[in-house]
Amino acid sequence: MTNLHDNCCVCLNSILNLNKVSKIDENGVSLLTKLQSSIPQIEWHLTFRICDPCTNLLSIVHTFKERCFKSDTIRKQQMLLKQEQDIPESNKLLDGKTCLITQDDEAVKSDSDNNLEDPDYSIDDTTENNMNEEPRIPKRNRKSLNFVCEKCGTKYVSSTLLIKHCILDHKMTRKEIKPFGCTLCNSRFGNSSNLLQHIKYHNAVRSNMCTYCGKGFITKTDLNIHEKQHLNMREYKCEQCIKGFNTHKDLRSHKLVVHTDPQSWKYFCKICSKRFPIKSNYDCHMRRHTGDRKFECHLCQKKFTDKCVLQRHMRTHSNVRDHKCPHCEKEYKDKRVLQIHMAKIHGIGIDVIKLPNRERRYFCHICPKAYYAKNKLTRHLYTHSGEKPFLCSMCDKKFNDKSYVKQHLKKAHHIKSDVELT
Repeated sequence: MTNLHDNCCVCLNSILNLNKVSKIDENGVSLLTKLQSSIPQIEWHLTFRICDPCTNLLSIVHTFKERCFKSDTIRKQQMLLKQEQDIPESNKLLDGKTCLITQDDEAVKSDSDNNLEDPDYSIDDTTENNMNEEPRIPKRNRKSLNFVCEKCGTKYVSSTLLIKHCILDHKMTRKEIKPFGCTLCNSRFGNSSNLLQHIKYHNAVRSNMCTYCGKGFITKTDLNIHEKQHLNMREYKCEQCIKGFNTHKDLRSHKLVVHTDPQSWKYFCKICSKRFPIKSNYDCHMRRHTGDRKFECHLCQKKFTDKCVLQRHMRTHSNVRDHKCPHCEKEYKDKRVLQIHMAKIHGIGIDVIKLPNRERRYFCHICPKAYYAKNKLTRHLYTHSGEKPFLCSMCDKKFNDKSYVKQHLKKAHHIKSDVELT
């Protein structure tokens, strides 16, 4: 067997003319650097070699990637310029000049980043002495925003002065102060860069495209998080158990849900006293109390309180069964249903998956029958009333159960795929 290091590290062909990956091109960039930047998921070694055809292909890929990054930078600069021009007149100073970032604001941002984790952040003697100095008059060519105190409505020409005012006059901590307000909604932020990221969501320009599935994202951060799901490397490990996660946010959520005492969970429902570790869970729960169903199915107009429930419902309109059991011929639309099947029938993952404790809570008032689900009871009641609401789309025959229509279509009309039932 030949040594793989004598072959091209890309195509694995044994060609006489092989280049060392340490080779530098005319722009001063090594082949190894191009490989690492183009395909970072693979561990490239200095001992690797690459043939001339693959070297040419790598140069094309690297040039294309660099050109995309360059155009993305120019595009973002143009968007920032447009956002500056779109700021309302009420937010402009008398000289008519505006900007989202000043030198003072950059200092505040750096300061806030350094003290982000410290809830008891306060002003030291040096900072207090600086605050007592006479405020500097902005240069004529320096752009600035009006910063308004949320407590008393006083306006300041820089975020530094506003922070000084809030800490000294209102006894607020640095983390409580959010000088940068969005002009399109009521959201506020501690620094200008977070505000700029937020504004991108108002513009809703999905210019960051996933290289794996083509889905567009508003910010590059969202794209990076999404692409980590495709790679599924699970590089964020939990120190308390063996589980790994694709993003730091997923790891943080896992620690809150699994390894944190429920009594210390931050979000508390005042109606039923239930606690939640994550705000999105709390918001979804509160919509159940209020009856707010803002997620609507565009096929049947059913409404849901939670987006994930809507996504699960959408699978009922499809006959695609992507989740297949490796031990039998069963196929399922939902991954969790497959996991329950594996645990109940094959005894696999029974210590991981929590099997539902099903109880027949829906009783027929005419006969002794009882059912696990309300929709099953509703279908049963059709047998007592004689009502047949499910119509075959191919003929005039009617049925009291949707499953009977599917059987009828298969046997009478030789149609196996799902057909919209009326």
